[in-house]
Formats: sequence, structure tokens, C-alpha cells
Amino acid sequence: MRLIMPKVEAKRLSFIILLLGPLLLFGPMLVRGEVLFWGTPMLQFVPWQRLALETLRQGEIPLWNSMLGMGAPLLANLQSALLYPPNLLLWLFGPENGNGYLVTLHVLFAGVGMLLLGRKLGLGAFGQMVAGITFSLSGYMVARAWFISINHTAAWLPWILLCAEQVFDRMEQRPAFKQTLPASIGLGLTLAMQWLAGHAQTSWYSLLMLGGWTLWRLSKDFRRDSIRWVLARLLFAGVLALILSAAQLLPTLEYLSLSQRASSLDREFALTYSFWPWRILGFLFPNLFGNPANGDYWGYGNFWEDAIYIGILPILFGLASLWRGLRKSDNGVSLERFLLLTSGVTILLALGKNTPVFPFLFDHIPTFNLFQAPARWNLLLIFCLALLAGSGAERWLTPSGRGLYWTRLFTAGSGVIAIATYLGLRLMPQVETTFVRSMAVGGILLTISGLLTLFLPKDRISLKVGIVGTFLLVDLILAGQGLNPATDPSVYEGNILAERGIVTDQRLYMPSALEQRLKFEETHRFDVFDPGIEWETVRRIALPNASLLDGIASVNNFDPMVPERYAAFLEAFETLGASQQEAWLSWMGVAYRISPDPENQLDVIFEPVVTQGRVHLPAQAVFVESPDQALDQVISGKVDLETRVILEGEMPNSAWAGGGAKILAVNEPGPQELEISVDAPNGSWLVLADTWYPGWKASVDGMQTRIFRANYLFRAVAVPPGTHHVAFQYRPMSFLLGSVLSLIGLVGVTTTGLLCYRKN
Repeated sequence: MRLIMPKVEAKRLSFIILLLGPLLLFGPMLVRGEVLFWGTPMLQFVPWQRLALETLRQGEIPLWNSMLGMGAPLLANLQSALLYPPNLLLWLFGPENGNGYLVTLHVLFAGVGMLLLGRKLGLGAFGQMVAGITFSLSGYMVARAWFISINHTAAWLPWILLCAEQVFDRMEQRPAFKQTLPASIGLGLTLAMQWLAGHAQTSWYSLLMLGGWTLWRLSKDFRRDSIRWVLARLLFAGVLALILSAAQLLPTLEYLSLSQRASSLDREFALTYSFWPWRILGFLFPNLFGNPANGDYWGYGNFWEDAIYIGILPILFGLASLWRGLRKSDNGVSLERFLLLTSGVTILLALGKNTPVFPFLFDHIPTFNLFQAPARWNLLLIFCLALLAGSGAERWLTPSGRGLYWTRLFTAGSGVIAIATYLGLRLMPQVETTFVRSMAVGGILLTISGLLTLFLPKDRISLKVGIVGTFLLVDLILAGQGLNPATDPSVYEGNILAERGIVTDQRLYMPSALEQRLKFEETHRFDVFDPGIEWETVRRIALPNASLLDGIASVNNFDPMVPERYAAFLEAFETLGASQQEAWLSWMGVAYRISPDPENQLDVIFEPVVTQGRVHLPAQAVFVESPDQALDQVISGKVDLETRVILEGEMPNSAWAGGGAKILAVNEPGPQELEISVDAPNGSWLVLADTWYPGWKASVDGMQTRIFRANYLFRAVAVPPGTHHVAFQYRPMSFLLGSVLSLIGLVGVTTTGLLCYRKN
């Protein structure tokens, strides 16, 4: 009994300390009732989520976003994650508060998954705790937690590999498929949940990690029967995941095929956030180049993309684990060697444009050109280092012999670094203060790590768990403090644009150059999170997509994926002269053009536009054969938009040389429906200045009719002579088919689960 109790206590204590980390880091925000707002929460996620919840309250599925970009898919936008089950909390608490709870829970969830994976791999309570804390509170997970889709998706990585291990456990016996069905279903469920969480790049990297993990496990039993046995179960799990998430994935794939990302990202854009080689020093000194939470970041790009800090002691544990792993020999490739190899490959890829490797892969290997920010490969690096840290922690011993000498020397040297850098700040003020401060803190942490190595009893597990766990929490919480700015929920309340007198059911438009300046030079600077502004300013200037919080539509759409034609149209539009732009804004249903305020660089002027509304009735059509011809005609300015519309394809048999048509009424029952009553005595074309997209259906007096691509980007239908009722409805087949598949998958999994439960 005496031998068992310490292990039980250590196991519980390690779990408690692991849970404390996210609660201590994010708990103060939640207790104060504050909300995440900086960056994507205020400009993307909360506006999307509010619109989705409002659509649900109207009794409709939120498939379409009629408020942004002149219309764009909403559910098909993967980052909206509208079908991700944990997002039900947004319904209970509201998007503003719910996101804070979800971010905290996912950081905690990531840590628990890592702890359980460590246990599955044979680590003890101490190693499990180290691995869990290291991964969940790492710079990668914490510094970008406000990027909600990455936060949610990355948290599933350890769970995917944990479920895969449940499958691999039976590889030697190779039992019948029925006996491994629960494990395969578990893997399929975790994959589906990650795919629904909303970040394709992270999911893809996780799949690659699963592939590498599978090869490592097979390296110990590389027989044809074993390979077939494993691949059959992984294939089943993958197909199940596809079926379960089909309601999301099919619309997303359709959207991707029509987006500006359909072929390849722009090379310069994709490689912008390549891991800056100097930030490798961030393993020891996370704030060496400053920190936006302190208002002094001056390194390359932004802080969070290159954030890789995992704590001082975990780095030392990881190095020790690698040393032992490389020296020992066993059957196949050891875990340490696999993790070292994976770490090397991922950091090479993360370096992006800083080596010739990634640019070559970008140009020649599929999938490498689909995502931006190569630095995000560091997710796999951090995962590997966390496992290595857990493995090294299990073998942590009090040094003796030459090891004792070198440990003492290391500890003394670290103390000298801490003292010397502190004195250097006073004696050499010309030295960059971020260098001095960061190295001083690093020296102190290295000194404490050395002292723990020298004097902490390694055989008293509970004591070791308690002291080291506390040290890790202090280290990583201090490093992560302030990286997820929060403020009072009033920033999301009220109607701020109405207070400025901006009330309209039409659209706003902000030139892209102004948007970029206001976003990255004024409100969301990379060097400082708090530039000394009132955060309601973001809404006062209608920075995309904040106008959605005030219920006002915008031509702009701040989204990583938009329809390809929308992107091309806006790019061409901004090359036009002022008079042409004014005419087009009128026909695009724009009520206000947003211009810079010459007297206040942080404010804007809402210039009224004499809008013609979204619906037009030109008498004649000009037919062209290709999209390029349509765009050329649109930009040339040679077509009178009041009397003509540019259509693609063949002219229908029944076409009228109309005139004298007028709009009787326009009714919008919901974001996915539009009804228009028209009096066209000589027939007419009805042009709707909303984005053409598959899934939209049109009818004239209840009879379905063809929707033409109009003026390159928009929609048009032919209206015969007389008074008619024209209706548009969004009913995408991709969502219908995906929903049927997902429902079949859910029924199958539920039935199988009930049968297994009854059998047991």
C-alpha cells in the first residue's frame, strides 16, 4: 500500500496542476467578465457567429452571408465552424463571452490529450504532466489562441494520435475487423471533430503527422500483413470522418473550387510569414525581440506566428531525451529518433523562404501552395518537443560524477548571465532593452532549472510533480500573459454606427489601401496590442468586418477565402478612375464610400453615394463568350449600365428589347431569400448586384428560370413582358448531399455504439 499511494497521489496531482494552467492564464479574463476582441474575434469570428445565430433564430440554416462581400457563403466558410459541436456554447453564452470559454477549454483539452497520449506511450505521472503542460501552454498554442479556429483545431492533434495508438495496440495480434471497430470509430470521430473545428491548414498538418506516426509504428513490424491490417483500419476511420463531416466539407470544397485559392496562393503572400531564423533563440528567450503585450516587439513579421517557447526546463528535458534516444539501440526506430526526425523536417519547412527547400516544394509539390505562413509547421515541432520533454522528464536524475561537475558549472554560468545582463542594462543603456530583459529572465530560469536538477529529490514523485509543475506554470504563464488581449464586453454592444448617423439598408465600401492602413498601422499594429485607442473605434470606422456588428452590409469582406471573381472584380475596380468608381458604387448598392479623415488619421469620413440599389432593370443585354471578356467590358466603361447588362453564354431564344420596366417592391424575408415584384410591359432583364454562386435558384411567378452571370460577378434573370414576381432562394446541393451523408454516418455510429454497449 505504501508503494502504491505515492503513485496515485502523483497521478492526481499532475492532472490538477495541468488543469490549473489554462485556468490561471485565462481565468482572470473570465472572472472579470471580459471578452476576446483583438484581431480575428472582432473582425471575423464574432460577426460571423452573430449573423449565424440570428439566422438560426429566424428558423433558417445559416448557409449564406448576404452582408459581406456582396454576398458570400457562410457555412461553407470552414473557419466559421458552424457545425462544430462545441460551438453550441456560443448559443448559450453568446459569441462574445462564449469564445473566451471555448478558447480556455480547448487549451485545457489539448493538455489533457497530451497527458493521456504520454500515458499511452508509457510515461509516468511526472512525464505525462510535463508533456501536457508543455504542449498546452506553449507559445504556439497560447500566442495565437485568439485565432479561434487554429486554437480549436490544434487541440485535437494529441487526441488523434491517442486514438491511432488504440488501433496500433492490436497490430501484433491483428484481430478481426469487428474487434477493432470501436478503436477505428474513435479515430474517425476525432478526425471528424478536428475537420469541423475550422482550420484546414492545421488539419492537413495533423494528417501528415498521423501518416508519419503510422510509418514509425510500422517500422517495428514492416510486414505486408501488418501494413494491410493497419491501412484498412485507418482507411475506415478516414472514410467515416469524411462521411460525418460531409455537411461541412462538401460545401467547403465547392467554395474552395470557386475561390481565389482554387489553384494556388500568390507566392509572395504565401511565404510572407516564414519562420525567422533568429526566433530560434525564442526557445530560451521568448521575448528577445520584444513582445506586443509589452508594446515593444520589433522583430520580423508578427510575434505570434514565430512563437515557439515551451519553457526552459522542457527544453532541457527534451535535449536530454534526444541524447539518450540517439545513443540507445532497439528494434526499429525509437520514439526519440522519430520525434527528432519529424522536428528537423518541420522546422526546415517552417523556415519557408529562408531556405531553398520550401520554395521548391511550393512550386512543384501539390498542397504546399495552398496555405500561407510556413511558420505554422511549428505546430508539429512543438508537439514533438513536448513529447520529448515528457520522455526526458521520466529519466531525470540527480547528476553524479562528471555530470555533477557540468551541472554545477551550467547553474553557476546561468546565474552569472542573469546578473551580468541586469548590470549591463544599467552600465550600457544603448543595448536593446528587450535583449537585456529577456536574457536576464532566461538566466534566472536556467539557474532555477539547474538548482532543481541538483537538489530536488527525484524519487519523491509527488514532491517532484508539485514543485516542477508549479515552476512550469509560472514560467509559461508569465511568457503567455497578455498575449490574448481582453476588454469589457461593451465593445460589442450598442449600435455605434447609428450614433454617427450611419443608418442604411444598403452597403458600405472602404478602399483596400485605407483598410490596410487602418488595420495594420493604426488599430492592429504588430508591435503593440494596445496602441492607446478606444476599441469602439474599430466599429466607428467600420473596419471590415466590424460593420456586421451594427447590422450594416459591406462590399468589403475580410476573409482568407473569397470567391475568385469577387477578388478579381475588386482588384479591377480599384484601378478605375473616380467617376467610373462612383458609377459602379451606385450600381453595387453602396450608400457610403469610406474615405480617410485628413484631420484625424484614426477616423474616417462616410461620403454619401447616390445609390441605385441592388436591383436594376436594363432593357438590353450584351453577350460575351468568356469571363475575361466580361471583365474587360465591365472595366472599359463603354457599356451604359443603366440600359445594358453584360452576360456570359449564349443568348436565350426568348429575348426582349425591353424598356419602361420598373420595380414595384423588394422584399428580403431572410439572408437566403429575395423577392422582387416587377412591372415590365416590354420585358426586361433583372440584374441583382449580389455575387453569382452555385446553389442559388430563381423563379418567375413560381416557374424556375436560369440565372445568368451578369457584369462578371453578379446575377441576372430574364423577365418576360408583364407584371411578375421574381424570387431568389439559396438551396445548395452540396449542403443537402453532405447533410444526408453526415446523418447516415451519425446513425451508423450511434447504432454501433449502442450495440457495443448492450454487448458489454
